[in-house]
Amino acid sequence: MKKIIICLLATVFFTGCTDLKEEILNEQDGSKTLNDIENMGTVVAPAYAYLRDIQNRSGVWGTILATTDEMAWPARGSDWVNANQQTLTTHEYTPQNTYIRNTWNSFLIGITKANLALYYLDRYPQTEEVKLYQAEVKFVRALCMFLLNDNFGKFPFREFSQLDYSASPQILTRETAVPRMIQELTEIIPVLKKKTEVPYGRISKAAAQMLLAKIYLNYKVYLNQEKWQEVIALCDDIINSGQYKIADDYWALFQYDNAKYGYDTESILSVIYDENLGLTGSVWVPITLHYNQKFGSFTSLWNGCCTTETFFDTWNTSDLRFKDTRLVSKLGFNQGFLVGQQYGVDGTALKTRTGEPLIFTKQFNINNSSEQAGVRVVKYAPDPLTKNTGAAGNDFHFYRLADTYLMRAEAKFRNGDASGALGDINILRAKRSQAALLSVDLEKIYNERGYELYWEGHRRNDMVRFGTYTAARDNKNYISASYKVLLPIPISALEANPELKQNTGY
Repeated sequence: MKKIIICLLATVFFTGCTDLKEEILNEQDGSKTLNDIENMGTVVAPAYAYLRDIQNRSGVWGTILATTDEMAWPARGSDWVNANQQTLTTHEYTPQNTYIRNTWNSFLIGITKANLALYYLDRYPQTEEVKLYQAEVKFVRALCMFLLNDNFGKFPFREFSQLDYSASPQILTRETAVPRMIQELTEIIPVLKKKTEVPYGRISKAAAQMLLAKIYLNYKVYLNQEKWQEVIALCDDIINSGQYKIADDYWALFQYDNAKYGYDTESILSVIYDENLGLTGSVWVPITLHYNQKFGSFTSLWNGCCTTETFFDTWNTSDLRFKDTRLVSKLGFNQGFLVGQQYGVDGTALKTRTGEPLIFTKQFNINNSSEQAGVRVVKYAPDPLTKNTGAAGNDFHFYRLADTYLMRAEAKFRNGDASGALGDINILRAKRSQAALLSVDLEKIYNERGYELYWEGHRRNDMVRFGTYTAARDNKNYISASYKVLLPIPISALEANPELKQNTGY
């Protein structure tokens, strides 16, 4: 069962509990359609659709992961030679980096789509349903603001009501952006509904609480003040709400038909994909598998990204989150980390294009690797029977209850409650069939976040907060300059707005 209680339209359209038809807007009737309160779902559709861009491999996802120890884009002979990708790993990125530019643009596009929706919603009679949609769209906008603040430290911003585009937008820094996000999230949380009160895929109260908790979790990074108790209180509300539970089957969260299981267990914010409706996600599978790991209709594979030796070496390979074999008979490979000799669906040992055994090794050279270098990762399983191999149809669980426990554990430990932190970590480890820890420290909490959440987009934020982002690691055998914890403002953005200043160091 792919979907539960949602209505999906075409590509960019989202509806909740209204039954809307896809509208093709033009200059003659577009204004009439947008001004009709019956079309609220159409108005908010682009803001919801934007969430799928966060998993874009050449934009947000591919940039944010590649600056960490979780993922890299090594050049392989003449394949994948792209300084925009390789310099993400080496932290030699510059304001000219197109991946970073795409990431910056993506977040601003998300704000723009949210603002456009808010503009039209503001013109409707302010019914409870309109106010609910406004709160949901404000969450999307706050999320984009959070990501800009987290990665770039400053950004231009207009309120939806500011229609004089001859005037320069205000520049929000961390000192101004953080209080604004907190205020807005605090205002919308009482308006938003519980998970069980809205259709699947709609933004819930807990999603906004998660985002607010993440702001407080990183408050010391942003504004050099501690807000651990605020994190704990928000996580308590989510955990004690009775709306979510930690999944008994970790890998069921990442299967190709994962909507119902995620909804029934721990998904707090689900980004909906459906390859049959053209709602497709990142190309998670083709970008990492070797050219010869063909299965089903997947005959065009790209042999691209891999994880790093540094991250791989943090693992106990007996951890069930390391790999899952339930689909080997259909795929030829396991989910999770792919290391060592690789096999076809029929069990044949695969070879490289030059006839060598296809043995994935943890060592690779970011600027000059062999075909088989680098451990591959397949977190979200492909559908072996799909005819649409261009992108994945799995729903993406952007926020999960497991992260709530991990956030609370970290906040408790940093707030002096080591016993409480240990309890939260061991609740999660028990669900993952791992032995209980006898003690806990920041390194163990950091590693547990890596084991649980790898390749889900949280690592850069974690590494900055735990002080490991600039550390030396494989393919970057030096400590990065401290200013690298903020990405550079793209040249195109600086040229468009003289009042926007480059981050220090670039």
